[in-house]
Amino acid sequence: MCARNSTNLTNYFSGAKQSQQLSQAEEEIQRLRADIEELRSQNSTHLEAQLEELRKQLQSQSGVLTIPLEQIQPNSEQPRQTFLEESIKSMSRSLRSDGQLQPIILIQRANHLLIFDGERRWRSAKVLGWTTIQAVVISEPLSLHRKALLTSLHREDLNPLDKAEAIVRELSTVTGLNLQDVPRILSTVIRRLNAQKRIQSVVDIITASATEQEQALEILDLSESEKAVLRILLDLQLNPASIDANVFPMLALPEDLKVAIRSGLKGVHALALHKLSAKNLGLTEDKAKLIREQTTHKVIEEKLSVIATRKLVAEVVASQIQAFKPTTVNKALIQTSHRLQKVSVESLKNAEPSQLIEFQQLLRQKLAEVEELLKHK
Repeated sequence: MCARNSTNLTNYFSGAKQSQQLSQAEEEIQRLRADIEELRSQNSTHLEAQLEELRKQLQSQSGVLTIPLEQIQPNSEQPRQTFLEESIKSMSRSLRSDGQLQPIILIQRANHLLIFDGERRWRSAKVLGWTTIQAVVISEPLSLHRKALLTSLHREDLNPLDKAEAIVRELSTVTGLNLQDVPRILSTVIRRLNAQKRIQSVVDIITASATEQEQALEILDLSESEKAVLRILLDLQLNPASIDANVFPMLALPEDLKVAIRSGLKGVHALALHKLSAKNLGLTEDKAKLIREQTTHKVIEEKLSVIATRKLVAEVVASQIQAFKPTTVNKALIQTSHRLQKVSVESLKNAEPSQLIEFQQLLRQKLAEVEELLKHK
């Protein structure tokens, strides 16, 4: 493998700010990408230190500005779309007691100011009724979503739904593929490579240079769309097999489970609860959703482990199947009933009185037996 030189966010954004050519910006992207694996192996303190250096650099260039909250917009290309209420309350308490200790980082885009770092502080300031906030501003980098994605993916854990949506959007944007097609293409190529026992050759090049990654992909007999998807995931230092198995399944979850994830439910718990589908329960979609929501609430309230959640789901499915399990069919009784229905009035008219009396007694006897049995049902 080629040696990889370390980079940092301050140099990266400084270069992006000064660069006017795509080739120069791409060099900055490559320098950041080369160090992603190192950033991933470290905790968020390392990246926080880099962000602090970036703030100092921007502050020395243009100073800390007081910006009206109404002029600031959340970055729609920010992968993190979920901000838990408790997290906002915690930050609000900190701002109220200690004030704003660090300026947020904004990106200048045309006539707008977008948040690059500090959306939680911005949201908390609004809750507190503040009208302004302290900020430093950088001119808009090229490939804004990519830069936000790289920073968020390796700065702290996104919930799996936010992560899935951010990655699939990046793949769609860069490749031109439809959002719906991206997970399918990845799943297809992963299944094929697994069957060919060649998936390890993809995993082995996650930390390789771009040139080595390209060379490895060339010998795997991939379609252009498959190659493009794998190339971008590897460029983001992501394991394609893991994304296929653990991240993209979040996109197929029903809306009620997506809402639960955004409220704090773990992705693995959501996947377990997904088994409470209309098909598995033998119910309508609405009834299955109600049972799934009730079970999800129980999982959250009781803080069940993944194992306990899977056990609970299995119990719910089993109880539902038992409740609607059809009774054993008595073929002999059904055949007798059919024959009895075929006894016409004409055939009774043509019968001898002794035959009718015998038939009547038999019916009365069986009717009495049926009535007795029904008393104990």
